[in-house]
Amino acid sequence: MSLDNRLDAWVAEGLIDLSAADAIRAFEARREKPVARWAIAGLGLLAVVLGIILLISANWDLIPRGVKLGGHLALLAATAATHWWARKAGHLRVAEGALFLFAGLVLAGIALQSQIYQLTGPVWHALLLWLLIAGPALLLGGTTRLTGFALAAMALIGPAAMAADTVDAGGPWRLAQGAAMAVPALLIALSIALTGRPGFRLALREAGIVTILMGAGIAHFAWASTIRPEQALDNAVRLIPAALASLGAILLALRRPHELPRSLLLPLLAGPPLAFALALAIPHPDTMASRLAGIAVFMGLWAAIARAAAAEGWTSLFGVAIAAIGLRIFIVYIELFGSLAATGGGLILGGALLVGLSWLWHRIVTARKAAG
Repeated sequence: MSLDNRLDAWVAEGLIDLSAADAIRAFEARREKPVARWAIAGLGLLAVVLGIILLISANWDLIPRGVKLGGHLALLAATAATHWWARKAGHLRVAEGALFLFAGLVLAGIALQSQIYQLTGPVWHALLLWLLIAGPALLLGGTTRLTGFALAAMALIGPAAMAADTVDAGGPWRLAQGAAMAVPALLIALSIALTGRPGFRLALREAGIVTILMGAGIAHFAWASTIRPEQALDNAVRLIPAALASLGAILLALRRPHELPRSLLLPLLAGPPLAFALALAIPHPDTMASRLAGIAVFMGLWAAIARAAAAEGWTSLFGVAIAAIGLRIFIVYIELFGSLAATGGGLILGGALLVGLSWLWHRIVTARKAAG
């Protein structure tokens, strides 16, 4: 509904009078931004930038190496200076945009160095170098969710690429892979330890919570495969850094209870490593018993999260937990009656189950919002 329609409806219901409605219209008119004009100007600037990029790329081989590297260093210096100036002048958006651009230019510079000097190596080398160079700048200068999510993405992607590339390596590499698994808990711990900059800290915390819960969900699929004793031992070693990081985050949260409610600590920080350990660090065959155990662990984890989220008023997390449980119930139906899914009756039953679960999810979440 448009603002006028909403105001007319509120006046008709007696929520506000005509004078209040007129005052709101006048206030919003003063705040109205020329979106169309800014959009056209933005498209024009985008066309100019794309044209410059095309001109440079078309003549890339003709540009001397020193000019390429010098130009890149000049851009880095310009973005750093812009961030410093904008922060001093109080232009938060400009400062954050410049810092975000600085991080992107660092990655572009690493790629440029590789192209010029024909360096070879795994991609994760470049990603970890990017984190090492640009990460401190984002950590020290970032203030909003934009740079918070940028730092979280850098911290998650680089170590994850390293772990995936070295998954078959043994020895100390197992602890390095475990360090990659510990990043989500470290992001949560960092968000608790920092002070000020609420947007930046919230982005780190959200990224950590989403990733650690996604990881626990993915680990759940290991119950449907055979985990040999040697694999379980390797996974147990990998879980050591993740468990230590979760323990550190819990201890920090206990010292600062206003940052993360105590009732959520065990489900969010201890539950996922436990789910990992049960699925990956205990030998088991691919049998119906192990799959049922996996379903029980999955349901138990998300039920604990839902209960704690409901108690603390975290409605969004509560809705996600209920949705995860409902989706798992639907997957159980597919697993048990997969052959029926190819028939009309099976599709009808499956669709009816999904509709019923959606309706139940809506009712539960709506009731929780009303109660909160």
